[in-house]
Amino acid sequence: ACNAAAAGAAFPFHMGAVFDAARRGERLPATDVKEDETRYVIRMNMPGVDKEHVTIACDENGLTVTTKADERTDDVSLRTVYRERAAGTYRRQFRFAERVDVQQTVARMENGVLELTIPKKVEEAKTIHVD
Repeated sequence: ACNAAAAGAAFPFHMGAVFDAARRGERLPATDVKEDETRYVIRMNMPGVDKEHVTIACDENGLTVTTKADERTDDVSLRTVYRERAAGTYRRQFRFAERVDVQQTVARMENGVLELTIPKKVEEAKTIHVD
């Protein structure tokens, strides 16, 4: 199993990542990463995003989640006084401390929360025969 030090290395979070995303016009969705002996489960808040706009790209070491939120048209009769809710791109990249089977990842979206279940690869025991 992955220990806390390895988890910290695999899933670093620091304010620099927030600022880098903002500079690129992206947002980092609030994310929880959990694990057990067989899988990682990642939950990401993506309010206002339809599942059709979510792209998940996989490689050997992890995955990248990207989405483009629809720009909502405001009521033109209303003047904006204050705004925090903005459309834009969410992007989050995950690297794993352990080998995972990204091809078997299951993704589902419900109530603005994307949930990814990524199985860990099980190393098969190998026996070497001595001649």
